[in-house]
Amino acid sequence: MTTPGLQTEAVDEDRLRLGARVRWQGGTYRVQVLQGPEVQLGCLDEEGLDARALVSAVVGSDDFAVLDEDGGQCEREQVVDTSRLSLLSETERKLVRDWERHLRELDEGVPPDAEEGTLPRPGYDPGEFTVRQRLAAKSAEMKSLGFRQASPGTIERRRRAYRARGVFGLIREIAPGSPWGRTDERVVRLLLDEVRAGLGESDGDGSRLYERLQAAVRREHASEYDQLMVSRATFYRLLKRLDISAEALHWPADRRLDEANGAVAPYTPTQARRLGEQVQIDSTGLDVIAAGDDGRPVQVELTAAIDVASRTIIGAMIVPKVPGRGPQGRRLGGRATRSFDAVLMLAQALAPMPARPGWSPRAMAERSEMPYADLVACDPRMAGAAARPVIRPRMVVVDHGKIFNSEHFDDVCRMLRIKVRPARERTATDKAVIESTFNAIKRRFSQYVTGYTGSDLRRRGKHVTDGPLWSLNELQDLLNEWIALDWQQKPHDGLRSPFLPGLTISPNRMYATLVAAEGHVPLTLTAHENRKLLPFHHLMVTDKGVRIGNRTYNSEALQEYKGRHTGIAGQGKRWQIRYSPYAPRFVWLWDHTKDDWVEAEFIHQRLISDEWTQWTWEQATLNVLEDGGRKEDERRIAREVSALRERARRGPDVPRPRAPHLFTGPALDLQVPVADPYEGIPDPDPATVVRAPALTMAAEHLLHTAPPAAPPLAGRPADGTGPALESEPAGTADVTDPDDGPQGPVHTRRSGALSLRGGAAELFGMIHSPARQPDSFPDADALDDEEDDGGIP
Repeated sequence: MTTPGLQTEAVDEDRLRLGARVRWQGGTYRVQVLQGPEVQLGCLDEEGLDARALVSAVVGSDDFAVLDEDGGQCEREQVVDTSRLSLLSETERKLVRDWERHLRELDEGVPPDAEEGTLPRPGYDPGEFTVRQRLAAKSAEMKSLGFRQASPGTIERRRRAYRARGVFGLIREIAPGSPWGRTDERVVRLLLDEVRAGLGESDGDGSRLYERLQAAVRREHASEYDQLMVSRATFYRLLKRLDISAEALHWPADRRLDEANGAVAPYTPTQARRLGEQVQIDSTGLDVIAAGDDGRPVQVELTAAIDVASRTIIGAMIVPKVPGRGPQGRRLGGRATRSFDAVLMLAQALAPMPARPGWSPRAMAERSEMPYADLVACDPRMAGAAARPVIRPRMVVVDHGKIFNSEHFDDVCRMLRIKVRPARERTATDKAVIESTFNAIKRRFSQYVTGYTGSDLRRRGKHVTDGPLWSLNELQDLLNEWIALDWQQKPHDGLRSPFLPGLTISPNRMYATLVAAEGHVPLTLTAHENRKLLPFHHLMVTDKGVRIGNRTYNSEALQEYKGRHTGIAGQGKRWQIRYSPYAPRFVWLWDHTKDDWVEAEFIHQRLISDEWTQWTWEQATLNVLEDGGRKEDERRIAREVSALRERARRGPDVPRPRAPHLFTGPALDLQVPVADPYEGIPDPDPATVVRAPALTMAAEHLLHTAPPAAPPLAGRPADGTGPALESEPAGTADVTDPDDGPQGPVHTRRSGALSLRGGAAELFGMIHSPARQPDSFPDADALDDEEDDGGIP
């Protein structure tokens, strides 16, 4: 096994000799002529052709190899690096050089420092004595000189090591300070394989690794096991020489995997020269507990995106993290970051962050280092925005989480022309910028927020959930203000001024520098385009509408697509229906033939009469199922949603902080504005307003009470019940409204009394009707007298 820095490959031109057999470009050749930089090759294959080429082109080919006469590949020669000698002690260096002198005399007949013409000593002439005889003679000589390990077998082993690796082979054989002592390379290779194989397993100590090494050596080299296997003490010394800590075997599995897949020195920072050239996205726990939609404590998760070139946090979204209930595969009520949340974060990154009332004035874009006037000129949405730039991602780097590998996230990125590059598995260095950003957020933001829990249970406070907690919306608002006020405006160690490299600058200052060089073209998404960011299902429209999950949506416009074919092969009559998990009251059918949307509402929305989310619906579904109900009972689930919202507003029985507003995620404009019907109509001129006509009678005659009931007629019960007899005039019958309240029915005479249920048009119509009864209204003279006395005009 070779070690970096100890050996390098030799120049292969020295092995390209006349008559040598070589493999080149898939063929077998014989070297026939070597002339300067060129070589003439004779092809040994039946259908091959001779070739003439440059020596550098032949030996530099990927498949070049020198072959022996049997066609096997010869071992590549190595250039020996003797710098290891400088690390040995004087005694060890002298011992290595002495062994080198004896081994060279054994092979060449004379020592290396002998003068030219010196004859070999008796017993060492290669022409007269065999290798076995020379080994016996050298063993006897070295033992007489005081060498303790000088048997013929030891000399032969070291002779082969010297011939193969030169002085470095002797260092490994002789010097005790070699990288892994005298352990055979094959054992070292098997040990490293066992260490790599155990990275993903549960932790264990060195004894288990030693037993696995024994099994591996016995399995691979059963015949040489006794000679190859090292003792337990040598095994632990070998771990130390290989820089493998025995304590590292007890690390958590994820730490061992991260350490194994970490960056290899020398370290180089992630670089990007343009805004949005590389945006890294990831999710992590925020180490904060917030008040959920139901008023109970809930853990939260943060998904963020950071631009590598400017270190700007272009999007950050907080979502609750709640485990679901129910059997595996049919769990409901679970909540964590989903692909739709990542899509919403991308939509958030493409729009300015609106400043909120109560924020610090220094968090405004107009008071930051951003080129505010130029940005407002090209994007009016920047007026009044927070000090966070708008950067359009060109490429995003994500991990292998489900939310980033989903079809929905990939489709949205393709629609927005954003390239997606997955990082390597278990290689955090591929997105080191976002990982370090998360550490900074937890250090500079999370630990100062009420409800901070620390990184794990061992660091969590005892009474975190007993104190006041921020709601999810309030926590999101705090994070947005911190990004605009702290993160974007403080110098970052990874950002250097292009004019003064020793000066660190803030993300907003770096953005101002880069945007001045390449400009800014905003991407404004309309409500029509925002709906294309929503998740969707392909559904068939029936007479009952469409059904998403266990909710039914319907409308008159949607019924026009009942039984209609989409015109798309393989899709049939299933139309694309999109919905928002944060606002599932409406769904939208996309008519690709018109590029238009058809809206449909949840059929039982009137039972809820409040804002709700899909998570609230799933919680209500769980409550109904646990109460013995059915998942298809939409009416009952809708009532339970309303009850959940009411309980959240009322709060728990135990006094706790106020119930928060419903968490609906970042706002996404989905409604198309309706045209104002009064647009273009000028305001009326008070001078031209015509006075309304005066009433022709007093109000007491208009709003009089109903006359008392007539005495019962013959044949009719005194209480007014029962059918009227034929002798009763139909025009004088009492009319009773079945919806009257507990005060009893209001009786109205059809003969001339006015109904209080009529409108203004009916009232004035009856006042000015020529068919009035003479005794129903006062005469005109009486009205004139009342006007003079200050009565109603």
